[in-house]
Amino acid sequence: MASMLSFAIHAQVNIAGKVVNKNGKGINNATVTIKGTTFSTSTNADGSFVLVAASSNPNVQLDVAANGFKGFSQTVGATETGLSFKLAADALNLDEVVVIGSSLSQSRKQLGNTVNTVNAKQLANTGSGNIGAALQGKVPGAQISQTSGDPSGGISVRMRGTSTISGSSEPLYVIDGVIVSNSTTNVTNLNVPAGARAEIGTNRMADINPNDIEKIDIIPGAAASAIYGSRASNGVVLITTKRGKNGQMKVDFSTSIVSNSLRKKVYITKYGKQFGTAGLRLGNISNGSTSPTPYTGSTVTYTRPDGITRVLANDLVDVTRYDYQDDIFQKGLGTDNYISVSGGADKTKYYFSGGYYNNEGIVKGTNFRRFNFKSRLEQAISKYVSLTTGLAFSNSFSNEKPNGNVFFSPINSINITNNLFDIKQRDASGNLLGVEPTRVNPLSVINDMKLTQAVNRTIGDIQLKIKPIEGLTIDYILGIDNIAQEGNNAIKRYPYISAQEGLGYASSALVNSFNINNDINVSYKTNFKKISSLTNAGFNHQYTRITGLFNEGRDMLNGISSINGAAVVLPTRFSDDRRQVFGGYAQQTFGYENILFVTAAGRIDGSTSFPTNTRTFFYPKLSASFNISEMNFWKKMKADWFNSARVRTSWGQAGNLTGIGSYDRFTNYSSNFINGVATYNINTALGNEIIQPEIASEFEFGTDLSFLQNKLGIGFTVYNKKIVDNSLLVERTLAPSTGGSSRFENIGNLTNKGWELSVNATPIQNNNFSWSIFGSLNRNTNLITASSQVTPLTLANNGGAPAVILAGYAAGSFFGNYFKRDAAGAIALDAGGRPIAETTTGTNLARKIIGNPNPDYIMSLSNTIEYKKLSLSFLLDGAQGQEVFNADRRTRQGVGIGDYAEREAKGLIPRGYIWSIYATEEWRVESGSYIKLREIALSYPLPTFAKFIKSSSISLIGRNLKSWDTYDGYDPETNAGGNSAVLRGIDFGNVPIPKTFQVTFRASF
Repeated sequence: MASMLSFAIHAQVNIAGKVVNKNGKGINNATVTIKGTTFSTSTNADGSFVLVAASSNPNVQLDVAANGFKGFSQTVGATETGLSFKLAADALNLDEVVVIGSSLSQSRKQLGNTVNTVNAKQLANTGSGNIGAALQGKVPGAQISQTSGDPSGGISVRMRGTSTISGSSEPLYVIDGVIVSNSTTNVTNLNVPAGARAEIGTNRMADINPNDIEKIDIIPGAAASAIYGSRASNGVVLITTKRGKNGQMKVDFSTSIVSNSLRKKVYITKYGKQFGTAGLRLGNISNGSTSPTPYTGSTVTYTRPDGITRVLANDLVDVTRYDYQDDIFQKGLGTDNYISVSGGADKTKYYFSGGYYNNEGIVKGTNFRRFNFKSRLEQAISKYVSLTTGLAFSNSFSNEKPNGNVFFSPINSINITNNLFDIKQRDASGNLLGVEPTRVNPLSVINDMKLTQAVNRTIGDIQLKIKPIEGLTIDYILGIDNIAQEGNNAIKRYPYISAQEGLGYASSALVNSFNINNDINVSYKTNFKKISSLTNAGFNHQYTRITGLFNEGRDMLNGISSINGAAVVLPTRFSDDRRQVFGGYAQQTFGYENILFVTAAGRIDGSTSFPTNTRTFFYPKLSASFNISEMNFWKKMKADWFNSARVRTSWGQAGNLTGIGSYDRFTNYSSNFINGVATYNINTALGNEIIQPEIASEFEFGTDLSFLQNKLGIGFTVYNKKIVDNSLLVERTLAPSTGGSSRFENIGNLTNKGWELSVNATPIQNNNFSWSIFGSLNRNTNLITASSQVTPLTLANNGGAPAVILAGYAAGSFFGNYFKRDAAGAIALDAGGRPIAETTTGTNLARKIIGNPNPDYIMSLSNTIEYKKLSLSFLLDGAQGQEVFNADRRTRQGVGIGDYAEREAKGLIPRGYIWSIYATEEWRVESGSYIKLREIALSYPLPTFAKFIKSSSISLIGRNLKSWDTYDGYDPETNAGGNSAVLRGIDFGNVPIPKTFQVTFRASF
């Protein structure tokens, strides 16, 4: 405090004023900076600002910038007040400075590649506590989908399609220069492996508090990866958090109340009839003649084309039915609270924040709780040296239920159980009664299964900036990201017969992930008359170690929680995964005035996952930006209807350094014993000592145009992104004669071609009313071409989806059996009116590509309407042309609770109809196209009711309130494959995404 007082006494700059638009309305959150210094401040809600700084100069040059407006510079007196800066609209934000690397930034107009920016204002009223979900609908070219409706459910992000079939297609995440993990690690469902290709659970961006974010710059694709190299081959998400600014202390506070509920039920029949007897299990598909108690009534015999015959009971009996959805789902409540303290003086700026988030899920017994603490200090050591340190800590805890890839998950307990049982009934001892044999009472899932996950995460950085001479900057960053996960699973012994962990089960998992990155960047900026030069060079090194300890036990008496108390203790598993990624780069940009910018870069990358001889490759990059409207002929036109035009292009290459596991290049051995003697077992997955990284090459070309006095901005980009040189990493199936079952090889290519269109418009803007629009539309076509893996490579999954990798089709396409068609193209029916499956020879069902989970188009449309102080915004977000494999749809019909089951019981479709289609996979593929009312928010600034409150507001927010789709399930936005690169569009017991209502109060002091 003493240093701040001393600063205030000796300060020579004290400037006050207002930043407004052309109609005189104040611009909120505009930045006012003294040129060439770190002294800056931001405007408040009405556009006013006060800037206090140390300077002996009588005049200073101010740079004024705001999102959606052209930058502005003006020299003013050091003690002027009552200033007014009027900014012109800039729908394209070409003057905006965007982050392109750990400590590097450039104005958008200098870049030849696409950079999309989302600011804090756009993240404020999303109704979500997850960064990924908050970005939905705001990033052109990105498919951002929520894979589960759990309160800590995963978010999948795809930039320009699936870019690999091995490893991850998720982008690289960087927070204030620190490369952070967004891994998905299963620590609570050890007893139900989801398959090697699935990535089930919470991805770790759930640990980050969106309230701490100032802005996010998103750079898609390999063409923009010179700074981060092959780690950013899937794109990079550069997150800049809030930090202190010059001026007096500022306190920001917000609190929210959240309500979550089920948006839509699936249809469960309440029709009081069933075939056979009340005790006949799976009456729609079971063979009545071979049941434990053979059915003696009227029957219908039907043989499918695959040769399987069923003798189906044909008599109907009266039954009482229930809707178990009412017993599984709840209305969840939550709260989101946040406070920050920030400010700054001559040499020191500070920012501290804390947050508490607690949200109940819509499945009973589930919730997610998170504490966040963050600090950021910036200290000018001298005129030439400054130091920045940051520390963020989060602690989260979640109560979970078995995930959607298991028959006893909450949702699957509804789908696979005939609803003839009153599941609330209990025996004399108070124990729940059983339902069908081998099935779990849905309430046992809620009451008797306890799954918890606790996470402690620390992200820290130290950044040193040296400016020894004019134009030269040297930056060093040391960043650490450490994650400790603890998962526990306890399932009580059932008081009834069930084959699914009915004797009791317990597990414990401890996973620790440690990431450290060292980055050094050197930047030199100079001018040669009309030629500007920017030279960047640097070196990056990242070390990752992930260890895991897993214990499981089965057959446990109730009251025993220790795994050691289990009758069957499974062998303890320990994993230790270590990897280093490193690279160096050089990049040169020349600019001619503000008209033409040309950039060339080269980078050498390597990873210890690959053999020494094939580990390191050179990846080049070229880009150019031509600002046509900066030329003299354009300025002389002075056309109000066509204000600016820019064309840009870029090309670059990158690798996939995480496409295989850290030790997959080796043929590995595991320890074992025979008759008490230690021995080795060879892994059937063979190594490959000549494997090399994939090489991704991407070309893009685009244009940015603005019209009607900068009220309308249009951006358009076409791109061609592909794996070249036959370098696609494929886990190839091997012939038994090789001595193994599979091996990673470079045997194919993959392409993503598409285009992206974005539109920004402000049709109306005056003192009392304004209306702004943002829209985006993009199309991507994914295609795999393979040189030797000509047969489908099956992607194992618990949902039974026939997902494959097959040359000539998109990654993860569904390759399954299908119906025969008649001459008109309709499904062929037998004499009884039942569909007929297509066969090849005899009873062999024919197979072909029957669906594609990748969307043809992704679209969004947002509107913000402001009338005086009242603001209304809404966002529509959708995907078109994708298909979903609905595993739950078939199951509901087979057990007798679906709409087809009701129609068959009522005689509206022939008896045996469900059995005729039960094995035909085409019937389970549905349109997954949807358009959602993703966000809607109504905000109002409150009048001043206390002197110490600078501003306050209240907002009413809704999220996922409506979906326009034809999907026969809870939600087409779903995926039992989680965040997998290739398993997409599979619905197997997934928790639906809830609709959310939120009330938020914000205040600044």
